[in-house]
Amino acid sequence: METQILINQAKNFNEQINNIKSQFFSALDDFKKYYVYYNKNPEVNEFQNYYTNSKSQLQTMSKDLFLTTNNIDKNIEILDNEMLDISIKLEKQKELYKEMSELINNLQNTQNGSEILIDDSKTKYNLQYYKNVELFIGILIVSGLLTKFVIHSKNNI
Repeated sequence: METQILINQAKNFNEQINNIKSQFFSALDDFKKYYVYYNKNPEVNEFQNYYTNSKSQLQTMSKDLFLTTNNIDKNIEILDNEMLDISIKLEKQKELYKEMSELINNLQNTQNGSEILIDDSKTKYNLQYYKNVELFIGILIVSGLLTKFVIHSKNNI
């Protein structure tokens, strides 16, 4: 149900109850008065009519109050069912949120692990690169020395 509908229904129920409340005490006083008059003078038709009318008025108010409270109970039951449905949906969303949070954490951990592996690979690559450069320079130096010794030994022979 929409909030505005609920507010309007609550106002309507409140008005109905207040109307019954405002009429009840005067109707009750009339009923008491005519009950006494009727029971003291049962032969007077006028007292009997007033008594019957006041009794009928109280019964009508009682019926209206019962119907109003019954409608309030029905609306409460409807709201209770809707709240139960919302609660179930909310629990499902909480579970989904928990699963998604775990998935995001795993993905972030995977990303962190990937970054660490990439950094480790770069470090190993750089070390291997420096070793290869050192080896190349060493080969050049050895080649230069061998060439120098070979040329120097040919000249001495």
